[in-house]
Amino acid sequence: MTADSSRCSSFRPGEVWKDTDGNVIQAHGGQVQKLIIRNDSGEDSYKWVWIGEDKTNGYRGGVCMYSSDDLYNWQFKGVVMRNVPSRDSLDTDEYFKKLYAGYSSDELDNVALSLSAERAVIERPKVIYSPKNDNYVLWFHADGPTPESDSNYAAACAGVAISKTPFGPYKFIDRYRLNICPPDQEDKYPKSRGMARDMNLFTDVDGSAYIIYSSEENLTLYISRLNDDYTYLAMKPEEAVYGKDFIRLFPGAQREAPALFLRNGKYYLMSSGCTGWAPNQARYYVADSVMGEWTSKKDPCIGDTKKTTFDSQSTCIFHEPESDTWIYMGDRWFSEALHDSRYIWLPLKFRDNGDMELSFVSEWKLKEDK
Repeated sequence: MTADSSRCSSFRPGEVWKDTDGNVIQAHGGQVQKLIIRNDSGEDSYKWVWIGEDKTNGYRGGVCMYSSDDLYNWQFKGVVMRNVPSRDSLDTDEYFKKLYAGYSSDELDNVALSLSAERAVIERPKVIYSPKNDNYVLWFHADGPTPESDSNYAAACAGVAISKTPFGPYKFIDRYRLNICPPDQEDKYPKSRGMARDMNLFTDVDGSAYIIYSSEENLTLYISRLNDDYTYLAMKPEEAVYGKDFIRLFPGAQREAPALFLRNGKYYLMSSGCTGWAPNQARYYVADSVMGEWTSKKDPCIGDTKKTTFDSQSTCIFHEPESDTWIYMGDRWFSEALHDSRYIWLPLKFRDNGDMELSFVSEWKLKEDK
């Protein structure tokens, strides 16, 4: 993982991590999962896939993907969802013309606005495989100015794109505001309803898929069920039933960067506080079902004297089955040099009672965590 290594054989949290071509990995706010990859000969194999934000040019960028056989060494697979340089490029650039063939002029206007290289904010990309359609669905925090506001975070939407292959290109469909606070509950930010910012995806054992996201000006976390195509909500916001189609978690707690996973029949959700690019104290929650009652637990970090989640912010937690290792993925953001932001991967431990613990180690290997 060091800058002068040609091949990695361990994790070194916080150090520069390069791909197999020697370039710094650009996959921030990302997700790692194992997917079935079909090669040119039609043969299937499993690969680890890492998707994340491209911060090469700083704050605004597209979405990158990498693949790996061992989680240490990553091959760059390309920018799988590109920013749009200008509205004209959708009519003149062959890449965009092919990808968005059949889109109306109004639809192309929306693509240009939502993916603008100069104005759009693309964060927290996550991918989910749809067995129903045999395609891959990319969700992300889609933000940026709107016709009514020049603020970088005025849109406060969740964006969605699709591809027939895991490595794209992903065709943008639309961006949406999501579920809203029920009338019998207190909306923490009623003047702008349905906001969706930091987000993640989760597929349950029954195939139901959910989007987890910060809403109400980041004051409340929501979990919303997706439709069978995984491309929109299960029910429109005005028709959604609370407790069935969506829930709100700990209104007013001001949490973001959610990472949800299932272990031994228990659902875990880690999150961070909201302090911009600065790290803060993590907290996690536990439930017996996604739409059930969530219990607030403590900060899982051990020895984190600064209470900053070891100077990181959660983005994904996943399981490596061969070593039976749960891995915490976090970002160590460098706000003045976002392209140089680092990755914090650490092994998660669980007590006999299911409580989660996270400790910092400067170097570790999967085989040592069996």
